[in-house]
Amino acid sequence: MGTMADSGKRSLPVAVIAFWLVAGAVGASAPAQEKAAVTTDGVDYLRDVKPIFRTHCLRCHGPLKSEAGLRLDTKPLALKGGENGAALAPGQPAASLLWKRVSAGKELRMPPEAAGLSRVEIETLRRWIAAGAVSPEGETPRDPRDHWSYRPVKRPVVPKVGDAQWSQNPVDAFIFRRHQQGQVTPQAVAPRHVLLRRVSLDLIGLPPSSEQLQRFLADESPDAYARAVDRLLASAHYGERWGRHWLDVWRYSDWYGFQKEVRFSQKNIWHWRDWVVESLNADKGYQRMAREMLAGDEIVPFDPENLRATGFLVRNRNTDSREQWIRDTVEHTAKAFLAMTMACVQCHDHPYDPIGQDEYYRYRNIFEPVQVGIDGGGGGPGGLDLAGVARIFDRDRNAATRFYIRGNDKTPDKIRKITPGIPRVIGGWVEPRQVSLPPRARIPHLRKPVAEQTLARLNDNVRRAETAMATAEALMVDFARRLEKPAAAPAKPGGGNLIRDTFTPKRDPRWHTGDGEWAEAPGGGLLQSDVGEEAEGWIEFLPPGGSPREFTLHLVLKLTGDGVARQAGISFDRHEPGGHAEGVFLSAAKNKSGLGFFSESKGERRYADPLFRAFDVPPGREFVIRIHVRDRLINVYVNDVLLQAHRLANRTPGGIRLWTRDASAEFALLQLDRLPGNLAMAPADSIKQFSPSAVLDPADASHRVFFEAIREQAKLKRALQRQELAAHQATWTADAFRLFQAPPREDKQAVATHKKKLEPLAIVAQMAQRRLDVAKAREAKFVADQALVMARSQKRQGPLPGDVGQTIVEQQAKAVAEAEKKVESTAKQLATAVATVEKPSTARYRGLPGSYGSSSGRRLSLAHWVASTKNPLTARVAVNHIWLRHFEQALVTSVFDFGLNGQKPSHPRLLDWLAAELMRPSVVRLVRDGRVAWAAGKPQVKSWSMKHLHRVIVTSRTYRTASTPHENNLTIDPDNRLLWRMPARRMDAETVRDSILSVSGGLDTTLGGPDIPSAEGLSVPRRSLYFHQSPEDQMAFLKLFDAADPAECYQRHRSIVPHQALALFNSEISLVHSRRLARRLSRQFTETTAFIPAAFRRVLSRDVSTAERVICAEFLARREAAYRQAGTVKPSPELVKTAAAPSIDPRVHARENLVHSLFNHHDFVTIK
Repeated sequence: MGTMADSGKRSLPVAVIAFWLVAGAVGASAPAQEKAAVTTDGVDYLRDVKPIFRTHCLRCHGPLKSEAGLRLDTKPLALKGGENGAALAPGQPAASLLWKRVSAGKELRMPPEAAGLSRVEIETLRRWIAAGAVSPEGETPRDPRDHWSYRPVKRPVVPKVGDAQWSQNPVDAFIFRRHQQGQVTPQAVAPRHVLLRRVSLDLIGLPPSSEQLQRFLADESPDAYARAVDRLLASAHYGERWGRHWLDVWRYSDWYGFQKEVRFSQKNIWHWRDWVVESLNADKGYQRMAREMLAGDEIVPFDPENLRATGFLVRNRNTDSREQWIRDTVEHTAKAFLAMTMACVQCHDHPYDPIGQDEYYRYRNIFEPVQVGIDGGGGGPGGLDLAGVARIFDRDRNAATRFYIRGNDKTPDKIRKITPGIPRVIGGWVEPRQVSLPPRARIPHLRKPVAEQTLARLNDNVRRAETAMATAEALMVDFARRLEKPAAAPAKPGGGNLIRDTFTPKRDPRWHTGDGEWAEAPGGGLLQSDVGEEAEGWIEFLPPGGSPREFTLHLVLKLTGDGVARQAGISFDRHEPGGHAEGVFLSAAKNKSGLGFFSESKGERRYADPLFRAFDVPPGREFVIRIHVRDRLINVYVNDVLLQAHRLANRTPGGIRLWTRDASAEFALLQLDRLPGNLAMAPADSIKQFSPSAVLDPADASHRVFFEAIREQAKLKRALQRQELAAHQATWTADAFRLFQAPPREDKQAVATHKKKLEPLAIVAQMAQRRLDVAKAREAKFVADQALVMARSQKRQGPLPGDVGQTIVEQQAKAVAEAEKKVESTAKQLATAVATVEKPSTARYRGLPGSYGSSSGRRLSLAHWVASTKNPLTARVAVNHIWLRHFEQALVTSVFDFGLNGQKPSHPRLLDWLAAELMRPSVVRLVRDGRVAWAAGKPQVKSWSMKHLHRVIVTSRTYRTASTPHENNLTIDPDNRLLWRMPARRMDAETVRDSILSVSGGLDTTLGGPDIPSAEGLSVPRRSLYFHQSPEDQMAFLKLFDAADPAECYQRHRSIVPHQALALFNSEISLVHSRRLARRLSRQFTETTAFIPAAFRRVLSRDVSTAERVICAEFLARREAAYRQAGTVKPSPELVKTAAAPSIDPRVHARENLVHSLFNHHDFVTIK
């Protein structure tokens, strides 16, 4: 046999696979499912025919609209017919107008739109008519307005049942009555360890710890389970678990767009996610949560904590299409809270539900004014502080809605006036009234968090300006010192340059030629002529001992020919193979022309876009690039103009490479020398901080001009930052007094007194603002002066002959003229500002910027209507979602469509009782006759309490039923719609990942915070809720296990595919944390007889069976012996770096294999 050395590979020996399969693997099938329903060969009217009418016919021939007087919603009405006579002739398809029209050619076919009925549907109708068009007796047409979901919620009487087990909870009474009617026998209560694991995973998304399981099993009191439920609902993890459920429904998505451009949602929408979690933990109530999500800015406009709630509407933000933004808002607000489908109504009346096209546009009008703002340091919608709160506000309270003819936004009805409203079928709408926002709502700077953040930012700006001024002064001192120090003689063997090559045919033989087509240029020098999308040419030179750490380098080159990228330049500090390098290059690309920089590591080039300096690089024009490097500081000149100064990463001197990318280029000179010790250099970031453009040449006088320019701008910047702080403080003080201390208008004397006290504050604010205007004008004038110097220096460069040269000359002249105009205009602005300061002061000043005006009140009316106890839909929709996530099947399976085309409730009376209980809690929990029971009373909970509803549901006998199948029940109710057993189900994606982390002890339970990059999901042990997810970016592991689609996910769809088993088996999460847990348990349980049951309890929340104990003990013994025989395990370096390396102890290594198998066990990923 070969060795059994494990280098960290993820394969397991046959014995483990055998154990895995015996125990039940992830990919194994679920418990035996129900037998297929028996069907007949005949056509059933309700099952086969009515759905065809509903889908294709009732939009035009139903109760809401009956073209030609014909209705097809019942058979008697079809027999009655319309203007063209009866639609049906039972037994005679050929004589039936209905069949003739649906099977006719395109010109006469009904329905006229699209492709009409399918061949199968046409044949179904023919067979039904031929068989006599049989339908149930007494079929009567129904008024869509009397649909079950549009009726008011009335609490039904709880049925009395004769079974003591099923009479302690109203939920059970309704369910057991259906058991009796359906003649099914409910399964027994699940074992206690199964119950605790089930309810833990359901309520907090994490399995119980071994200690929690042990305490629960040891507690034999009748309310032990109920107290465990209370503990779970009190956990902060409850909000995370159910926050994830509700964020599915509410379409949570982090920002996405194009590269770093935010086009959809908003970058800091995570504030809304945290608000959802916190609100659920606080049991805020579904009614209040719905209201704040729809109109938090109109309910609590100055409270940033609750403004976060409007992230529900922020999520629909779409900068590509305002039209789509509003359409999505209409559609998903209706689906999420009302289970109403509205999208199709923008083009025509609803085909099934009593909703007219005009009602769609009235509903849309509610959202027409909305815009997204960020309340942060920026103080309003334009704020750039991404830690601020993304919130909704009304941009235009009078925003109008156009009625689109046939839903086409290109053909609006310009006459029809649209007012806000809701579908009339529900009623209860109250006309909106405009909301007058208080000062703190209108002006974010007046809110304490924003005010503190703004003041801190302004103070920080002053500190940075003071530091910059001190740096500029130090530079002048250093410059003077360097002038006094003689230049060190260049250390060069034989008196020559380190490198000087004009690329004659006899160029230095130390050059190594790589890719590309290199040859002598026609006019002398070196030409690289290979051009193409992937073409990259280079030659390389390594000076003896490497290039010096401090050097100056001259490169003369010009780009020629075609290409797209069109780059040519030099890289230094090169180390092969796959080493580091720094690069400087010219780009002549059409969309990005100028001077660029990059760093290269392991063959990957990372461009430093913030350092890029844009200017025209015409083909055929010669450029001189001069580079000075002192330690990590680099200065780069182009044609003697300093264009960049920055600090490199840690560097090691190395080789030099000339290169081109998708470009032909000529190189005329490369010269490398040691950097003179007294050479003055611009400090890092000086270009960005000070914007100086004084030309540097070897003359000391020019050096002095440059450093004086740095000092002058630092001085101006310091004055500006100081004055910005003073002006803000004075303005804030005046505004705070003016707005917060204002007396009632009718009190004339108090108003006069207030005005008098405000006057000195206003004068101070005005003068501070005037001085700020002067500081801004002075800096603007300085920048304009420097820009003129730059333009004139560019103009001095020699022109090219011919048309190209003439064009360049004209462009340079235009640039100089524009710079001169800018100097002139800034000079006038400065003169005006100075003159204004000298004018007498008054009490007129510019107030703090107001970001938000008054609000339309439309969404406030909507919020009150949606969350009203009189709204028949809201509570029913909410409890249906809650029930779905406890039982894996909803009471109404069409979770976002409670309309006529949706499904009927499986337990309508239970649905209404739960809806009523959510809105007005009416039962209390007590212990009676040794059982936990629910009785009528006044519970100490808020109305619309979701935690109360959870308590009622999960303490029910229905919820506690075992998930094992029953042969007779499977025959009667194969889909378990009567809930005679608890459905066994696969963990959702987040629960799989989070449970692995929790079981191993590695879960970071920190709550909230910004979204974490999805790529870090394997290494950062936070809960899955906190990782970035959008339609374009989701954690791959979660996506494989059917994570929510952020575009729309009202109900998740489970799949069981081989890829999931492979992913879990090979995942780094599974490997790392199985090894972590195995080592942790090994420290606690040294003996195998103790380790095995401990591992089962920790991972599977159950005891090990006798057969499993024997298999596991044998497996561990064999694996340990094999590892000992193979010798010391030597994991690969890659695994060591990722903390996934197996233990070097053979016994612990074998245990790691066992725990890894348990993580892949069917019982681990299944909620029974």
